[in-house]
Amino acid sequence: MKIQHAKDIKRAQDFSVLIYAQPGTGKTSTLKYLPGKTLVIDVDRTTNVLAGQANIDIVYLDIKHPLEGARSLLADIHDNELGNYDNVAFDNLSEFEQAWLGEKANEAKTKSGAEMGIPQMGDYNQYGFYLPDMIRYINSWKGVNKVFTAWETTRKIDTPSGQAYNQFIPQIREKVITNVMGLMNVVGRMVVSDKTGVRGFILKPSNSAFAKNQLDSREFALAEDLFTKIGGDVSGKSD
Repeated sequence: MKIQHAKDIKRAQDFSVLIYAQPGTGKTSTLKYLPGKTLVIDVDRTTNVLAGQANIDIVYLDIKHPLEGARSLLADIHDNELGNYDNVAFDNLSEFEQAWLGEKANEAKTKSGAEMGIPQMGDYNQYGFYLPDMIRYINSWKGVNKVFTAWETTRKIDTPSGQAYNQFIPQIREKVITNVMGLMNVVGRMVVSDKTGVRGFILKPSNSAFAKNQLDSREFALAEDLFTKIGGDVSGKSD
């Protein structure tokens, strides 16, 4: 049995962060603020916004065969590349889900000969197990920070008192989203000021947006500060 002394743990070491927003808002661009060398796993083919960034390398996941593509690519990164990077970013989980189900739909179409294929219930169940396991595997990597991105959607929440409200959340399948967000140290919703165009992240949970910050006391962070100030002031921080 290996015992890790809490006094030796650094809050900002090997963190896992999920950021989400509407497409085109600036999630992928925020990755350029990660300190050190970053490897970006491009799922949705939007990393052209990182052109010219000397501290970023990009690998492309096979979106036609996302299951085998992810297994092969992640194993290759773990076995051969981790020592070369300070951060690994998976961009993005929402498109990975769509690519997964799209492959299953194509398989169903081929088997049935129909004009349009539909994923089967077993496919959704398989994905529900695979996605959290994939994230756990990535989070287990030592010596690198982990960042995941996702698109944004809303869900309706009914309170015990009979009130109902809509909450912004990452666009991840409903049955696994709580599990996925529980695997993150930080979940931030990107917002853009209508007046100034300044981008930032809501880090405080509320009825209007799912967010969390287990690493410091911040309730909001500018895009350029999100990663660089992780683990700073923790005064008054509750679990």
